[in-house]
Amino acid sequence: MENKSSAILSGSINLSMIDKSKIINGKNGQYLNITMIVQNQSQYGNNVWITQSQSKEEREAKEKTVSLGNGAVRWVGGEVKVAERDEITNSQQNPQRASTEEVDLPF
Repeated sequence: MENKSSAILSGSINLSMIDKSKIINGKNGQYLNITMIVQNQSQYGNNVWITQSQSKEEREAKEKTVSLGNGAVRWVGGEVKVAERDEITNSQQNPQRASTEEVDLPF
């Protein structure tokens, strides 16, 4: 049986601090990419800093990070690891697209 590790974080953000141009319109709603920085030190019971995510160009230009709020690690179970991104190709996600047969398009 696999031993699952997890952590629970809680926090709050100041909605008026959000740069509205960073809101992404997705298929199922609107999204904002955020970054959460966890530190061992705790100030006022908070050890998580929540910021608006920056692009590579913004980081390289050393643009000021927009602070949205803070939070705290409430519980950690096991050894939490760095998340690995699963890269899935279009043909893996939708095998019908991988077909090499010609498709008779109606136009």
